[in-house]
Amino acid sequence: MKSLTRKRQVRTCLKKYPAILCGLIFLLTGNLSTWAYESKNQPDSVFLDTTEDLVTDQQPKTITGIVKDMSGEPLPGASIVEKGNTSNGVIADVDGRFTLTVPGNATLVVAYMGYATREIKLRKGGKTKLNILLREDSQQLSEVVVTALGIKKDTKKLGYAVSTINADEIVKAGATNIASAMYGKAPGIRITQTQGGSAGAVSINVRGLTSITGNNQPIIILDGVPIRNGGTGKSTDFAEFGNDGRIRSNGLVDINPEDIESISILKGASATALYGSEAANGAVVITSKRAKTGKVSVDFTAQVMANLPAYLPEVQNLYGPGTYNINYSDYEKQTGGFYQRTFNGQTYKSLRSTTQSFGPRYDGSDVLYWDGMVRPYVAQTDNPWNELFRTGWTQNYTLAISHGTETASNRFSYTYTDEIPNALVGSFKKHNFKLTGSYKLFKPLTLEYSINYIIQNVKNRPQTSLSLYGSFSNAFSTFLDIPYLKSTYATSLGYKNTFAGGDATLTPDEAWAYDPSYLTGVRDMLWNMYHQTSEETENRLMGMIRPTWQITNWLSLRAQVATDITDAKQTLKKETERPNSLYDPSGSFQAINRRYDIIYGDVMLNFNYNIGRFDIAATAGWTGRYENMHNISVATNGGLSTENWFDLNASRYTASSSLQRMELLKTGYMGTLSLGWDNYLFLELTGRQERSSTLKDQSFFYPSANMSFLFTDAFRMPRWWSYGKLRLSYGVVGNAPETYAANIVYEQGSDNGFTWNTVPSSLGNSHIRPEKKYEYEFGLESKFFNNRLGFDVSYYNNRVKDQILSTPQPSSSGAKYMLMNVGEVANQGWDVAINATPVLTRDFRWDLTATYGVYKNKVVRLADGVPYLEIVNSGGSGIKIQAVEGQAMGDIYAQVPQMNEKGEYLVSDNGLYLNQSELQKVGNINPDGVGGLFNSFSYKNFTLDISIDYRIGGDVINEMNQYATGLGLTPESLKYRDTEHGGLSYYYPGDNNSTAIPVQVAPTTAAGPNGEHIYHDGLILPGIVASTGEQNTRIIPAAYYYNMTYNWGTNSEQLTYMHSVFDNSYVKLRELALSYRFPQKVTAKLGMSGLSLSVFGRNLFYFYKALKNYDAESSVGTSWANQAVVGNSTAATRSFGFSVRASF
Repeated sequence: MKSLTRKRQVRTCLKKYPAILCGLIFLLTGNLSTWAYESKNQPDSVFLDTTEDLVTDQQPKTITGIVKDMSGEPLPGASIVEKGNTSNGVIADVDGRFTLTVPGNATLVVAYMGYATREIKLRKGGKTKLNILLREDSQQLSEVVVTALGIKKDTKKLGYAVSTINADEIVKAGATNIASAMYGKAPGIRITQTQGGSAGAVSINVRGLTSITGNNQPIIILDGVPIRNGGTGKSTDFAEFGNDGRIRSNGLVDINPEDIESISILKGASATALYGSEAANGAVVITSKRAKTGKVSVDFTAQVMANLPAYLPEVQNLYGPGTYNINYSDYEKQTGGFYQRTFNGQTYKSLRSTTQSFGPRYDGSDVLYWDGMVRPYVAQTDNPWNELFRTGWTQNYTLAISHGTETASNRFSYTYTDEIPNALVGSFKKHNFKLTGSYKLFKPLTLEYSINYIIQNVKNRPQTSLSLYGSFSNAFSTFLDIPYLKSTYATSLGYKNTFAGGDATLTPDEAWAYDPSYLTGVRDMLWNMYHQTSEETENRLMGMIRPTWQITNWLSLRAQVATDITDAKQTLKKETERPNSLYDPSGSFQAINRRYDIIYGDVMLNFNYNIGRFDIAATAGWTGRYENMHNISVATNGGLSTENWFDLNASRYTASSSLQRMELLKTGYMGTLSLGWDNYLFLELTGRQERSSTLKDQSFFYPSANMSFLFTDAFRMPRWWSYGKLRLSYGVVGNAPETYAANIVYEQGSDNGFTWNTVPSSLGNSHIRPEKKYEYEFGLESKFFNNRLGFDVSYYNNRVKDQILSTPQPSSSGAKYMLMNVGEVANQGWDVAINATPVLTRDFRWDLTATYGVYKNKVVRLADGVPYLEIVNSGGSGIKIQAVEGQAMGDIYAQVPQMNEKGEYLVSDNGLYLNQSELQKVGNINPDGVGGLFNSFSYKNFTLDISIDYRIGGDVINEMNQYATGLGLTPESLKYRDTEHGGLSYYYPGDNNSTAIPVQVAPTTAAGPNGEHIYHDGLILPGIVASTGEQNTRIIPAAYYYNMTYNWGTNSEQLTYMHSVFDNSYVKLRELALSYRFPQKVTAKLGMSGLSLSVFGRNLFYFYKALKNYDAESSVGTSWANQAVVGNSTAATRSFGFSVRASF
């Protein structure tokens, strides 16, 4: 009776509320026994118990029945669908009962989350009432992931954290590369992408920073093979050679998202220990799609995407070119900032030549423009970026053919990418061919293979054009007529245009009337875009052959040989800027040939044996990798003796050349031992002994251990607790020094046929060792209510010792610095992932995933006598990023105002703040946390996917905003510029603007006591005058304040970069995709097996962004130091697109 009462309570609840809510109700009321039905020791077989015989004919029949689990409990919410007609189906009610009308010869598909799906063929002469029993599906509770060295393992056996991203999550919203599709999808992973579209680079950071000066990016593994990535910013980085100031890319972006089956991210030291000295930053393991057994299938995808320039900095359009009133001439005093200019013997009201925008307010009066015409003084544009960028377009087309049998399988794909960038010129085209397959040569021997060939053509990579916004010499103005400049920046003879009275020219009639200064940057950018051509052709081949010999049922031998070859050719052509007949030759020609080869091989003997309830597995093997890089550059010297003849023979002087070479051989022996007990307790031990050719006579050992415990299988748990696992791991991994860094003894050069040697300022060290990370990790995984709710929590703590730092040396050594293993960094943090299916009905499903990762780091120790290490020195030493002993890595330091003991700012007699002599900490680049929130809603054949990612905390340096404010371009520089914006009114006694002390007056005052001009742009800095101890009362002009505060370098007064340090927290709608899958009956008529249409958007908008007037992700590079600096990049994009996917 008690059991029946419990069942009635459950069913009553289910009639009113969803299953998850009922479970929580019983949990909170303490009635766990009411909700918890034991599932341990259930029968292994699945029964179809028919109370009446099944139907036979093709006439429609009404089938009724009940769906239960193996303990006899009903399964409310189970779906019963007619096979081949998904529109005909029902959902079982709270008692597990259903009614469905189907043809008499139909097949029913019965499914329920966490249970094995059953197909029931209605038989001839049968009845119409069914009693269907389902059993739990262990396959849904255990997933197979790819781990280190391409070894596939059941997730329940893993004692370390692994995050997996599947194929549909990568391609659903038009990501240009696989990394940009990973934003927020895995806890503890931070993605940073440079702008530039398909030609840009992307960085992956796993669990924060591990190395102060070394590489902080994970190793990239494709189908079990390490591949070239780069993007470290080091001199030996393949992508950095011959860098012409354009935005570069790295190797990761070459991988085609359409060819990817899944991505596994190995985070901790135990997970990556088999990769030795390259695993301190984690590993990204990419698995390619392969053919499935069955008939030939053809998949076609077409995708078109519009990329709109977005998140560009705003400019103020109230004030035009000019300077602050301290520098005014008499004419400027009389006219409120206008400048007097003589042209063709006539005097005009005009504007001062300057890149500052502190001139008079736009009033529509007539002024002499730099083209020699009189124009109204009004802003030429509200958004100058509209003239400097265009809408870009990206097209992707993929054709894949697959066929698999019991003995062989092959998948061939071809993807074509064509992109028109946001820059006014340029193009990007890529052809990607891929073949993956396997062939069973004979019963015990299987051969796997893959080959990926990529041809990439890039013309004119994007420039770092945002420097126009914040450069004292190149900044523009809203009074710049950019369309007119586009038509006149070059003369009719093809030379760079100039000004009357400036450079000599063959077309004086085309010269501009005067030099306004604020057009120089845009003119030069247009010249560089249209008259400096960069053309790149890159060929990359990645191939692998992997035979596996199944010696016995418990012993196998696997070997593989792989290669990754990249050959890139680049030509740079700079046209002649000025006539050779009037000036020394200009222009240049450069040819660059870059090649990077990787040859990889490994051999592994695998043992796997079961003895009753005890499992044992072991691996022993060897790995080797050889890398060879050659970079060659030749260029003209001294200009082109024949204008625009792009050939080395046109070099005015002897052509210059450079060569960069690198070779590396790294080998290692490895072994693993895995033990399992009763399929719920697992222990794994691994070890790798490694040698590197660039580290003299040294080898290094990297051990690890991990354990997992499935307590839900070991103990009787409540029925609603579907899965539970505890993890524990410890490992040691390394971070190898930059190639040849240990071997620097002298530098060699030559000049005019003579060779010379010098001692460098920083020496290598033949006894240098890789940095070593020692890490332990705890984890808990759980799933509830038949997997409809789950979480995964990890805590990690690591110490990275033997940091490779350049340490001061005595002068007697002949060098200032030497590389030594002296530093130590500590990290700790949490990774959290939550998955849920809050709603599941016949027609509607809602899946939700949330991730969050938080970490803290600390510089534990540096070299003796070295309290801090300088990572970035910018702004003329005005702002720095430092690693300071005892502090978090990545602290930002800048000049700040002096304060007295009461915390009041000290002011000079000039009315400006006095600065402290030493730089002070003003921020830190590391975020407090990063994560994402993903929702997928499915209604019948429609699916809506919403992807949000966020960053909490972490500062960035925005130098562009600093300088743009100092020039008066930013909206924030409007404050105090007039009475409307809070400015004070004042005059200079005797109109002596340069030395007289301003006197404050009422805003309505028309003139000073002696007829002095009244200004309304004053402010008083709060503080104490250092020389008198009195409150500051001195007025200073707003323009003077901005130009003195937001300037370049260091100064004893006012100048500070503290205002260029911004919190970079944000919440962003990263992806939005709506798709429709056509019913099978429609696709069958079209001769297709599947057809879907999607519309999507990427980078749509920020829900919240702390960084004002700038894109939060406009970093200038992929190294961790570059990621701390925003600005000086190119346009970010907001993308909209559609895709068609068809299968045959």
